[in-house]
Amino acid sequence: FTVPFWAIVRCVFFFLFRCAMLRLLCGLSLACCGLADLSLKLQQGLMEVAQQKSAEYNCSVSIAVRTPQGRASVAAGVVNFEQKQPAKVEDVYPWGSVTKMFTAATIMKMVAAGRFRLDDAIAPLVDDLLGKMAAKDPSQKFRSMEELWGPDLAKTTLRQLLGMQSNIPDFDTATPSRGQGMSKDPLRAELYSEPTHFYKPTELMSVPWVANHSKDCKSQLMFGKFCYSSTNFMLLGMALAQATGVENWSDFNQTALLPEYLQGKIRFANSGSPKEAGTVPGYDRTSYNRAPGNLSNHNNWEVDGVFAGWTASNVVASSEHIADLSWEIWQAHSVAPKEWVDQMIPGTMRIYGLGAFNVGLFAGGQRGPLGKGYGHLGATYGYQSIVGFFPELNVSVAIATNIETDKQVQTPDSLCFSYHVAAGLLNNKT
Repeated sequence: FTVPFWAIVRCVFFFLFRCAMLRLLCGLSLACCGLADLSLKLQQGLMEVAQQKSAEYNCSVSIAVRTPQGRASVAAGVVNFEQKQPAKVEDVYPWGSVTKMFTAATIMKMVAAGRFRLDDAIAPLVDDLLGKMAAKDPSQKFRSMEELWGPDLAKTTLRQLLGMQSNIPDFDTATPSRGQGMSKDPLRAELYSEPTHFYKPTELMSVPWVANHSKDCKSQLMFGKFCYSSTNFMLLGMALAQATGVENWSDFNQTALLPEYLQGKIRFANSGSPKEAGTVPGYDRTSYNRAPGNLSNHNNWEVDGVFAGWTASNVVASSEHIADLSWEIWQAHSVAPKEWVDQMIPGTMRIYGLGAFNVGLFAGGQRGPLGKGYGHLGATYGYQSIVGFFPELNVSVAIATNIETDKQVQTPDSLCFSYHVAAGLLNNKT
C-alpha cells in the first residue's frame, strides 16, 4: 500500500516543527537523569509516550526500542474496540511497507553474493519465473516484463526499483483530495467489497491501470526524483524468487532469509486476512471514498487485501521483533554485508534511499549526527507503523498502531517522543 507523496511531505514538515518545539521545551531529554537501570527507565519513559499517544489518537500504540544496553517494549490503548481489549506488548501487527526494507536488504545480500548487480535490468531476473507461472495459470495473461510493459520498462534496473525512481505504475489507487472534493481509492473499495479475495502479485501487476501503462517519474520539490510504487517491490520479490529456484511466487521462502532467531518470530502473509495471521484488528479511519468531512471506521481484521503487495507489504510481527529486524539490518549487518546495506541509506536531503526512508526527518528536528536515521514507514489498510535505526545513538525503534489515518501522523509523532526518551537517557548515561 502506497503512502501518497504529498502526505509524506506534509508529515515531514509537521514533525520537523513539532519536534523542534519539543527540543526547545525540554532539551534532549524527556527522561529523568540518574544512574538507575537504563532498561527500567527506558520502559517507564516509553510507557508514558504510549499512554499519551494512544489516548491522543484513540488507538493502540506498541513501541519497542533496542539498544546495546538492552531492550524495552511497551503497549497502551485498545486493540479491539468491539471487545474493549487492551493492548499488550506481545500483540502482532501487519507492518505494510516496512516489508520493503527487508526486501531491499535481501536484494543487497544477493548483490553481495554476485547473483545480481544493482544496474542489472529487471527483465532477465524475472522472465523465466513469469513464464513458468503463466504456463500453469491461465489467468495470468503475460509471460514476461516486455509483454506486460514493453521493451523500455523491461530495461528498468534494480537500482531504479529500489530507489522508487522507475516509470512502473503503482497498483495502489489512493488519491487524496487535497481539500478539493472526495478522496478516492477504487482499489480500496474493491478490496472491501470482496474481503475474502486475496490478490496475487501477478493480479496486481495485471490491473488495468498498471498493465501496459507507464509514468513519467520526475524530480520532486526538495526531495529529488521519487515516485513511490509498491509494484517495484513485487518485481524485486520475483527476482529473489527466481534466484532461489522456485517455480511460483508463493513458494519463495522469505522467512529463510531472516536471522535464525527471528525465523520463528516474524511471519510473511501470502494469503488470508490479518485475523487469520494472528494480528490485532485494524481500523480504516481515512476519508477515502467518503463524502467530504466524513471519516470511515472500517474494521479490516477480516479483509485479505490488507496483505496485497507480497514482498512490498506482507510482514507480520510484534514491535519487539521488528525493532530486532531493524537492528540486524542496520547495526549487526546479519541480513546483508555492511558495504551493501550502507548503499540503502538516503542522502541527507533525500527522503528515500534504496528501500529506506530518511526517518531522521521524523525523529526530532535534530541536525548533524543525531538527526541521522533510516528505516521505513508502514501503511496498509487499517494499520500504520514506522521503524528506524539511529546510528549516533545506536538504537532501533519500532512503532505500530491499529489505525490508518489520512495524514499518518500518529506513528511519526510517537517516534519523535520515543526518540527523545532514548536520546535523553543515553546522553545522560554518558
